[in-house]
Amino acid sequence: MKHLHHYCFVTTPAKKLAMLIATSLLTGTGTAYAAAPTDITHAELAPILTLYRSVENSTEITCPFELPTMGSVQPIKLQPKETCPRKEDEDKDEDKPFKPHSIRIHNMPIKSKVLLVDSKDCTKEGHAWVELDTSRANASLEKMGIDKIWSYAGSPEKPGYVYNKGEDNQTPSFGFRVIGKGTAIQQGELACIVVTLPKRGI
Repeated sequence: MKHLHHYCFVTTPAKKLAMLIATSLLTGTGTAYAAAPTDITHAELAPILTLYRSVENSTEITCPFELPTMGSVQPIKLQPKETCPRKEDEDKDEDKPFKPHSIRIHNMPIKSKVLLVDSKDCTKEGHAWVELDTSRANASLEKMGIDKIWSYAGSPEKPGYVYNKGEDNQTPSFGFRVIGKGTAIQQGELACIVVTLPKRGI
């Protein structure tokens, strides 16, 4: 577990990934990101947010975060450039931090919110951003380019569903809606993700 600033405890990608894979093999689910048994209450699956960085030879570096199954006192703040794997073999220092190109979110509870912004301090004002919410339990945003989210209309008054099919498996997304957006985040410039989960019982 790693404490990201003062917001909430979330799983660090490198340490938790090995544990999640081991859990998957033991339970026979065949899913690398299956939650440990202690993370599941009845039908509640641990939400997993995964970022992808495209590198040479059409390969990718992944950065998964396991989130709590229900609401925290404070929103959860994720900063991929600070916590995800660096690419130290890049010539330029500015290219070494993790530069997310694609995103996938699985098992999000109903009435969750996810803000993506290119600001290190996670503020929307004066920055590129988009905000999503969920309209059903175990909502899924399948793998898509972060910049592609802006092709979907949506506002607080009239949310718009994201209905893409996953880049890697053609599985359709369900339950995720755009509820607001500013200018589009340029590829690789996502700096902060703020996740707000519903309190238990909502």
